[in-house]
Amino acid sequence: MPSSPTSRRTGKSADQPRAGHARQAARVPRGRRPVAAGAGAAAAAPDAPRRSKRPGPPPTRHRPPAAADASTRSLVFAAAALEYSTRGFDGASVDAIARAAHVNKAMLYYHFGSKLGLYREIVRDMLRAVGDAVSAIASRAEPAPRKIERFIEALASQKDARPWFPPLMLREMAEGAPHLDPDTLALLRAVFVAFARILDDGVRHHDFRRVPPLLAYMSIMGPLMMNAVRERAAAQPGRQQHPLFAPVSRDELVAHMQHTALRMLAGHGEAPAEDRRR
Repeated sequence: MPSSPTSRRTGKSADQPRAGHARQAARVPRGRRPVAAGAGAAAAAPDAPRRSKRPGPPPTRHRPPAAADASTRSLVFAAAALEYSTRGFDGASVDAIARAAHVNKAMLYYHFGSKLGLYREIVRDMLRAVGDAVSAIASRAEPAPRKIERFIEALASQKDARPWFPPLMLREMAEGAPHLDPDTLALLRAVFVAFARILDDGVRHHDFRRVPPLLAYMSIMGPLMMNAVRERAAAQPGRQQHPLFAPVSRDELVAHMQHTALRMLAGHGEAPAEDRRR
């Protein structure tokens, strides 16, 4: 049987492991198991803390806080009101509205559904405000002449809060009101019905003569709306010296309209036989 080769230096068989290697292989650190080849860092260090996963969807998908949501809606609303009142519905650009509001178009659709939905909400916002104010005035326990004065004050105040409404509404009506749906028209009707209640109260107490409500309504609304668009035209450069664009203070306008309306409605005597149409 052939003998195993021996090392020339040590004289030991080459098949026998060296004693140092054997002792080193036998050493295992206390409290740890041998790590298999290819094991990851987690297996090599079982005592290391594990990272917990973030619950729920990533932060970018979270719904914005209510305050931020309302702020974005207000920015879109204001930018759209100016765009629609300047260019009309057909000429208005959704891209321009989003740029002016510093948001992307998705936020516009998120809050208002569509370009038409946004437009209608702008009109409804004014009609709701005026309707609430006029309904409250009509329900007050005051003489009808004072209610008419309050009605004109309320219209002037709402116009100051929403200067975009008169040019937008005049343009819409001039085109035949194609974008006003039944819900929006119902809000418009509520304003007129509350105004008619004030006239009825004045006739019943002999403060007003009987006047067709629609004609009285237009006699008050018309000058206020026209003055609003006149002021927008007067704001253009180089027109300050034109007599048609002379400045008129709010107080002067309100006082003039109150006086004119009361003179138009004042009178006593028998009412005409024909029924008033509403």
